[in-house]
Amino acid sequence: MIAGRRRRSMADRVVVVAGASGYLGRYVLQALASRGWRVRALVREPARLGWAREFCHEIVVGDLTRPETLEGLFKGATAGFCSAGVRHLRRRPTYYEVDYLGNLALVRRAAAEGVERFVFVSVINGERMRRISPAVEARERVVDELKGLGMSWAVLRPTGFFNDMAELFRLARGGMVWVVGEGTTRINPIHGADLAEVAAELIDPGAGQGQVPVGGPEVFTQVEIAELAFKVLGKPPKIGHIPPWTLKLLGRVARPLNPNLAAFALMFSALAETDAVGPPTGSHRLEEFFRSLAKHG
Repeated sequence: MIAGRRRRSMADRVVVVAGASGYLGRYVLQALASRGWRVRALVREPARLGWAREFCHEIVVGDLTRPETLEGLFKGATAGFCSAGVRHLRRRPTYYEVDYLGNLALVRRAAAEGVERFVFVSVINGERMRRISPAVEARERVVDELKGLGMSWAVLRPTGFFNDMAELFRLARGGMVWVVGEGTTRINPIHGADLAEVAAELIDPGAGQGQVPVGGPEVFTQVEIAELAFKVLGKPPKIGHIPPWTLKLLGRVARPLNPNLAAFALMFSALAETDAVGPPTGSHRLEEFFRSLAKHG
């Protein structure tokens, strides 16, 4: 009965989702719609919404790197969510243009248009990682600004996504997986659907304010994830080791030519130095995810 009243009372509440066509964003659309929100998705290419398009009440075509396309985006909105960021190694757009300038324009627009609540996605251990990778520094600068804009806010800090592990699975399928250093640092990656449930709870205007680290239900070392991938594929494990210093060198050398490559190289170098383990949540298991990849290609 209470849940029913909550859904009806939220029917006129609009939430804007930036990064809506990404791995996490699509699950967030679904989780919010299931809770009765009116979902307004910001995308550059609507076709990339795929299966999640049915959960959108409105679709706005815009680009974080072009602030003029964001005008009116938050009109009538109660809340905002952003997981947008650079996840490629191409030279443009850069993490500075998207993760910093674009997201900064977004949160400022949200505050100017009267949004009550904003949830922003960064990374676990971001306060420390910002000193290592400029891509993390870009997002943490947005976090710094968000805290002072007058909106209620939360920063979601996941350990790593299952789709990141999918890249490792593809390496295993090709016959060789590379880990950073000895591969003994630990991580508990989380499925997008599980993380979206946490995000949807945080978007509620009555949720608390602050930093929210979160990970999946299972903790692995880098080597254990590689071994699991080979196990699912029915192959003997073949694992190589990348010295962290080579990634740090690549980060320094590549920065003038390809800032995105440099930033990610420096981020990955940190895998050899620290665990990325957050409070466990969710029910999706990595082996099940790998088996789905093996089955569907």
